[in-house]
Amino acid sequence: MLSSKQIEIFYEVYKNNSMTIAAERLGISQPSVSKTLSVMEKNLGFKLFIREGKRLYPSEEANDLYEHASIVNSQLKNFNYIANTFKSRSTDFINIGTTPSLAETIVPELIKKYLTTNPNTRFNLINLNSIDLIEDRYKPDIDMTICFNAPKKNKLKSAVIKTGRHVLVSPKSFEIKDSVDLRNMSKFPYIEITNLLSLYTENSIMNYLIQNNIKMDFFAKSDSYSAALSMISQGIGISILDDNTSQRADLNKVNISDIENTNFEYEVNALLKKEVVRSDCDKFFNFLCESDLSSH
Repeated sequence: MLSSKQIEIFYEVYKNNSMTIAAERLGISQPSVSKTLSVMEKNLGFKLFIREGKRLYPSEEANDLYEHASIVNSQLKNFNYIANTFKSRSTDFINIGTTPSLAETIVPELIKKYLTTNPNTRFNLINLNSIDLIEDRYKPDIDMTICFNAPKKNKLKSAVIKTGRHVLVSPKSFEIKDSVDLRNMSKFPYIEITNLLSLYTENSIMNYLIQNNIKMDFFAKSDSYSAALSMISQGIGISILDDNTSQRADLNKVNISDIENTNFEYEVNALLKKEVVRSDCDKFFNFLCESDLSSH
């Protein structure tokens, strides 16, 4: 049985093809690295590296083990990250995980409204993409999530704070009409939004394109609505964005078009993590439950 430290040393030696560099990265001596590898090879019963002069070559077994060592190394980093986050986490702030586009639009509006009656509340916004937020990756420091189309989870308190639809946004120079059929848009360079609504789910945009045999000119991708809007404003391509983000567009630079014969609706959901028991988080979440921005 190998220890996590031994696996970490093997990983660094393999990755850098050098015991010296591995020792420097790990903050230990080169003889310690060499000794550890020798002990590992003795316990395993096969060579991990072949030494030819000053050069180091991984064995076939090492090549197969490296992928697994990468997973272990990644898990160790995540463990240390989470442990350090718990250690440094501040309870003076309500820590909200949200997407960049919502952090620029809906969330500030909600906070401003809440502060009118709760002026001493402090907020910390943590920007991640929708997939990371919904799958709850790397976020022990987050008290609640505000994101698009979060699936309902029994263990989490959730609320819908806005509903809306998606529209086609294009550069002014493309001269696209106010109402469009996506089948006529395949000649334009298209920016795919790689968040949940554009994945291969039943009601997704991507699934609609596949079912209707619409072959868009996928020339760029973005996991941020805001970043896609910036590219469109530069005249780079078209994209399907939520109506909330599109309201921030400079209408001197872009056109906003309704999409015919589609139902690309979305929700903005707030989810309170089940282990959060702080009264300030509960109070703000209850405020979100009573908020409805759909008419905006």
